[in-house]
Amino acid sequence: MEIAEIKQRLTIEKVLQYYGLQANRNHMLKCPFHEETEPSLKIYPNTNTFNCFGCKANGDTIEFIQLKEKCSKHEALKKATELINPIEITKQSNQAPPEPVSRNGKIELLTKLFGYFRGAINNSKPSRNYITQTRRLELFLEIGYNSAQFHHGQRRDEALINECVKYGMLTPTQSKTKAGNSTGYYVFGKNCIVFPLKDKEQNITGLYFRSIEEKKDSKHYYLKDREGLYPGYLKQETTRLIITEAIIDAATLLQLPFITEKYEVLSCYGTNGFTSEHKEAIKELANLQEVIIFFDGDKTGITAAEKLAKEIQKLNDKLTIKIVNTPEGEDVNSLSIGHESEIFTHLLETAQPFFILSEETENTEQAEEPKPTTATKLNAANPEQIIYETSELKITIWGGIEKENLSRLKISMHIKSKANKYKSFRDDVNLYSHGNTQKLIQNISETLEVSTTAITKTITELTEELEAYRLEERTAMAKALKPKLYEMSEEEKQEAQSFLKNKGLGKRTLELIQQSGLIGEEKNGLLLYFLYTSRLMEEPLHAIIFGKSGSGKTYLQTKISECLPEESVRTITSLTENTLYYSAKGFWKHKVLLIEDLEGVYNAFLPLREFMSKQSITKLTTDKDAKGNNIQKLLTVEGPICVSGATTQGSIYEDNANRSFLLHIDESSNHLNQVMEYQRKIQAGIVNETGQQSAKLLLKNAQRLLRKVKVINPYATDLRIPDCVFKKLRTNMHYLKLIEIITFYNQFQRKWKKSQSEEYYIETAIEDIELANWLVKDNLLRKSDELNEDTRHFFESLKELAAKKPKETQSFYAKEIRQHFRMNPMKVNRYLHQLESRGYINRIGGNRKTGYEYEVAAWEEYELLKSNIDVLDEIIQNIRAKYNGKSKAENKYNTSVTQV
Repeated sequence: MEIAEIKQRLTIEKVLQYYGLQANRNHMLKCPFHEETEPSLKIYPNTNTFNCFGCKANGDTIEFIQLKEKCSKHEALKKATELINPIEITKQSNQAPPEPVSRNGKIELLTKLFGYFRGAINNSKPSRNYITQTRRLELFLEIGYNSAQFHHGQRRDEALINECVKYGMLTPTQSKTKAGNSTGYYVFGKNCIVFPLKDKEQNITGLYFRSIEEKKDSKHYYLKDREGLYPGYLKQETTRLIITEAIIDAATLLQLPFITEKYEVLSCYGTNGFTSEHKEAIKELANLQEVIIFFDGDKTGITAAEKLAKEIQKLNDKLTIKIVNTPEGEDVNSLSIGHESEIFTHLLETAQPFFILSEETENTEQAEEPKPTTATKLNAANPEQIIYETSELKITIWGGIEKENLSRLKISMHIKSKANKYKSFRDDVNLYSHGNTQKLIQNISETLEVSTTAITKTITELTEELEAYRLEERTAMAKALKPKLYEMSEEEKQEAQSFLKNKGLGKRTLELIQQSGLIGEEKNGLLLYFLYTSRLMEEPLHAIIFGKSGSGKTYLQTKISECLPEESVRTITSLTENTLYYSAKGFWKHKVLLIEDLEGVYNAFLPLREFMSKQSITKLTTDKDAKGNNIQKLLTVEGPICVSGATTQGSIYEDNANRSFLLHIDESSNHLNQVMEYQRKIQAGIVNETGQQSAKLLLKNAQRLLRKVKVINPYATDLRIPDCVFKKLRTNMHYLKLIEIITFYNQFQRKWKKSQSEEYYIETAIEDIELANWLVKDNLLRKSDELNEDTRHFFESLKELAAKKPKETQSFYAKEIRQHFRMNPMKVNRYLHQLESRGYINRIGGNRKTGYEYEVAAWEEYELLKSNIDVLDEIIQNIRAKYNGKSKAENKYNTSVTQV
């Protein structure tokens, strides 16, 4: 009898009764292992364990006997075996042998019991759920459920009980029931689904029980003196046979008509469960031609399938024997749950003939023999299947180990004895838990029958090997996460320096951006390139790109980012607040964060907005120390960082937009035609892709050569922004910062000067301001316009349409606008309402039924707005006149200074 079965069948109450001990109604009694006056030992009938709160003695029924008898574990197990059936204890050695068991009586009893088990399914929702949902089996199969109630209440029959005791279905517990008038019984196979095993005449001669409680250590039970086959003996005309590893696998195949039409099915009783009955049944099949072995897709199943194939080959060497290549980690039942039934057709058709598989296995074994052994016993070639071997044991750690949390070492292990491959042990354990480890050592020792000293040594060495392996992996991961810096060749450095010293650097940069593959969007492309360059400064600028869906927002952002060094770019589609706060140190420093769609970071807008403004964010959180106590932890994320995002909606992101340059995609028909023409050239293969890559590499290398230097703008006090611009304070700062970025980019063309504090700096030239003005005009115009981009585009198109009419008939109706622009009526009405409420158009007639008539009221307002922006050009002319075209070199820090 196995140790697990002994522990399951021997109750703690039975052990106490044997030693004349009795627990009170609270399951407490005086501890027999030390002197005391008050009860301190408590028993737990549900788990058949005990614990003394005085002397700290604890354990299961075996350990209770061992402590009480002061004997070895082996002697305690023998004593426990005797206690399981007290009837056998009283038998005298000279007593006549028992009468032979009546086979007919056994068949009659099991048939009667299985009839009860079949009916019990209807009264048990957990069993029905397990059969139909967990295992996906049909109820028309011969399946029952043992609720352990067949000998209770109105069904109580002493004759039936005696028969059940005789055949092992019931075991007397020598304890009284609640009624106090009858003996209690341990029910074999309680809370299990039941399958019948049958003889040649299809009589039920045995039962197989499968627990529906997955937490149990043992799940499979057979009635003693196992006899019969599942689903029964085979038909004599059988020509093709499938043999499965388990009964549930066979039941799974029996419910598939396309299987049962072609094959007979027979189940083994586990990987080592091919019995003499199976052999005799196969020998009797005169017409049998093919046997397909369909075992589990693990190492044990593969090994057992090969062993079974050899045994069947010995029975009949003329048979065609095939082995199904079951997917790793799967069995027949799990395949039926996770896949369509067609997978069985595929697997059966592709099953490998045994002799081919055998040759491959032998070749593999021969090839592996000469491999030299390494100094370490740990083999981590496959991080999901780590193997550790000693002279006696082979330990496989499935799923790898946890590398992030150093405070524990939790593993899922499978230990096999090399002396007996059918002795194995599986468990999940935290090797840093002393209690868990001690219990693990004891369980392994019992199961594999190896001394605790040897197991303790093995587990200690395994822990040390895993610790060393984990540290190596963490070091490698940290190294891999470090950005790989591009090393320029000397030729590339010289080319980049020559480019940065070019007098027309701004124009030349724009040409390279166009050569890199950007079509149209010249101003937006160059402005975005400078904004991304600001990541190298302590206070970078940011960008938000607006446009309709499919207008090319992400295209513009991506194309410019391809002109930056790869190590400087972080591209994301979504971002959470926690991800932002729990970033590695320096992860965002001097980086460009590209957000493909601002909708993806909606939940992180608040910290992201503060990050953009302050270039660092902090968060106070609660964590636990090594002892499990709560501690406060301050998370700090440092920049500087340049944030760039694309969106179709402007109003939702107003707070973020106030911190950014707003770039609007060119949605004109001219730009659309340019892009489509470029797409056609790509398909025709006439685009110079080599030239594109060269342009990108030159721009990247130029950025890599830029160095930290302070920028002084001697003309800052002479600069103004137009009065019509909204939110002047932030816009003014953005304007000055853009000039500073352009100067910084031109550092190879500026004279590096040294201040009185021995700090190098460069000065802004008038050409830098002119370039900034050219880039920023459209942006300032939009920030000065009270109409959003879409409404402005609609109004300008409306004015063009009205201007084409004679002056006396320049009015229009909503219907006319809708038809001309092919717009949704609700959208037209919304635009007209906005324009009317702001006084851009007037309603001059019509009614709700026939439609309202409108006329344009503000013909020149946009031109006036543009003229206000042109004040920037006037300022440049005044500066040139004031300084007579010369640099204001005499400036000695009497203007605003920003360190870069």
